[in-house]
Amino acid sequence: VACAVLNGKLYAIGGNGLSSVEVFDPSNGTWTAGVALPSEVTNGIAITVDGKIYLIGGNASGQITNQVLCFDPFTSQWGTKANMPTARSGMKGVWFENRIWAIGGYTGNVTNKVESYDPASDTWQTEASLQSSRWWPVSWVANGRIYVGGGKDGSSFLNSIEFYDPTTKQWTSAGNLPENKYVADAVVLNDKAYVVAGHNGSTFY
Repeated sequence: VACAVLNGKLYAIGGNGLSSVEVFDPSNGTWTAGVALPSEVTNGIAITVDGKIYLIGGNASGQITNQVLCFDPFTSQWGTKANMPTARSGMKGVWFENRIWAIGGYTGNVTNKVESYDPASDTWQTEASLQSSRWWPVSWVANGRIYVGGGKDGSSFLNSIEFYDPTTKQWTSAGNLPENKYVADAVVLNDKAYVVAGHNGSTFY
């Protein structure tokens, strides 16, 4: 399932075999049905920009897709935007330098591709590739950089971290996570990055 926050509510979007959207309101602790997707999507990424939710890539009807859907709460509809150049699922997305960055993922093989999207012009561009191919890594933005760590490179679970420097426009190694992490998640809170849960190669937790 992909998740995003819009207007103080949590949107749980799609999932395995699902086109449904469910919306959680923390003010009253209730879930309601949201506007369903045009078709099922799983393993995509969702991110909120300028009051709209963008759902990017994933698997749709058993196929890896490059579609970009956008939910506008004023029209209560999902619309389509310019397709991502590379069809993929299991990537990570961050908002950085006024663009949505789609990082790594699975194209049929694990990839190190990075592409970014400008919502204002509805256009994509190719960015510098990761040092390592990563499927379901973690990613966060801090100190004016994008950090990406963990994931799976096809056969191995990873703990390495790399960061993107917008000055050099290159990815550089930045140490390691304390343990291998795949399908985990990350968030920055009070100037600290928290990497949460996942799969370490032997067990989910």
